[in-house]
Amino acid sequence: MPLRRYLFIVTLIMCSTGTLAEDKMRLAAPFFPPYTYFDIDGKLDGLWIKQLKPVLQIAEIEFKAINTPMARFYSSIATGKVQLSALPKGVPGMDNVIYSDLPFARFDLRVFWLDDRPDISGISQLANQKVILTRGYNYGGFLEEALTTEQQQHFVVANTKPEAIELLLKGEADYVLGYWALMDYLQKNMPDVQLNNKKISEIPIYFVIHNSVTDARGIMARFNAALANK
Repeated sequence: MPLRRYLFIVTLIMCSTGTLAEDKMRLAAPFFPPYTYFDIDGKLDGLWIKQLKPVLQIAEIEFKAINTPMARFYSSIATGKVQLSALPKGVPGMDNVIYSDLPFARFDLRVFWLDDRPDISGISQLANQKVILTRGYNYGGFLEEALTTEQQQHFVVANTKPEAIELLLKGEADYVLGYWALMDYLQKNMPDVQLNNKKISEIPIYFVIHNSVTDARGIMARFNAALANK
């Protein structure tokens, strides 16, 4: 076989293989332990993944996990840069995203505080308080439903969970709004820090697919059937 023809065939094979790899749907996975994270071997793990993976296998949905920072998480899903992920409903800008019929998981929304502050049992009690949020988190849309912009005037945004905790410990805020993942972080990294915490809501988490995917609704129908029969 002439060398030129051989190189042409090899190039075609490589291009074809690359296309197949690129066609595998990308699943956005933020570092959000214990729900999602990449383990020491670089494999996707966490509570959500343990709940989601068996359903995807039954539905024959193949995916490649993409480590997506929280700062770009929502925009990556909204624009279709990643095709699959998990979301609460009510996130702004998700007009081109299809949600599963039922949630596949839920997580706790909690308030954290030190002993010198009054107990909190609901989001409405955070009105006009000094509250720390974490950048990139949507909180399931509960803040917008429960509090006006004026009632959130003393809220501040921390870049990370550790920064939020430090602000609380320094007395620069009265409460931190976060998820159970914050307790997981405290137990592993700051075991001497004791914070009061209370669950104030439970957020349903849905599997989502961007509608730019070929036969997106058919793929979601397979997922819905697999989840219902799991």
